[in-house]
Amino acid sequence: MSVERKEIKKPYLLLCEGRDAEGFLIQYLNSSALAQDQRFSNSVQIFDFGGNDDLCNFLMNLKNMDKFDSVESMSIIRDAEKDYAKACREIKGALQKCGFASPECCGKWIDDDTGLRIGFELFPLNKDVGTLEDLCLRILSEKENVSIQSAVDAFLAEMESSYGRIYPRKHKNKLHAYLSSTNEYVAMPIGVASKAGAFDWSNNELETLKNFLVEGFGN
Repeated sequence: MSVERKEIKKPYLLLCEGRDAEGFLIQYLNSSALAQDQRFSNSVQIFDFGGNDDLCNFLMNLKNMDKFDSVESMSIIRDAEKDYAKACREIKGALQKCGFASPECCGKWIDDDTGLRIGFELFPLNKDVGTLEDLCLRILSEKENVSIQSAVDAFLAEMESSYGRIYPRKHKNKLHAYLSSTNEYVAMPIGVASKAGAFDWSNNELETLKNFLVEGFGN
C-alpha cells in the first residue's frame, strides 16, 4: 500500500500489518469496549503499512507527509510470529533507522524531542508468539467455541496424518476452518468477520491492547 495516497486527518495514528489487522482494529476501536471514550472512534486513523519488510519505507514516507507535525501519538502493531524478541528488534530498528524515538519494549510508549508519543504492540498480545489469527481464536464470540475448536484441531490433524496435508500457517487454516463451519461468517476475511460479530470485544484477552491504547491515545 502506498502511503502517498493517504492523507493525515487525525491526531492519533495506528500503523498495522495488513488489511486483516486494519479491519480488525477499525471494528475494535468502534466497539462497545472502547465506547466510553469517543476519541478511539473519532480521533484515531489507521494505516496499513503492508508487510513487515515495508515498515521502514512506510515510516520514511509518513514523516514527510503534510500534517505529520500535527500528529500527537503514533503506534505500530504487527504479528510477533515465531520469534517475539526478533519482532521487537525489527520494529525498534525501523523506528531508529527512520529517526524516531524507540520505546524500551513492546507495550510501552516514549515521547520524542518534538512531543510525539510512540509505542508498539505485538499480536497475539500478552508477550506471546503468534499472530492476529491466534488472538482471534481466543476471542471468538460463540459460547461453544472451545469445543468447536477442538473439533477443528482434530479435523486438521486427520488431514495431516491421513492425506499428507502440510499446514505451514496452521493458525490461518484453523481460524478460517472455524469461520467456514458457521453460516454467519463463512468465507469472510477477518475484518469482515469482525464487523459481523465473530469476536467478543469484551474478552479479557484484549485488556493488554485496551490498556496500551488508553495510555497512548486516551490522555
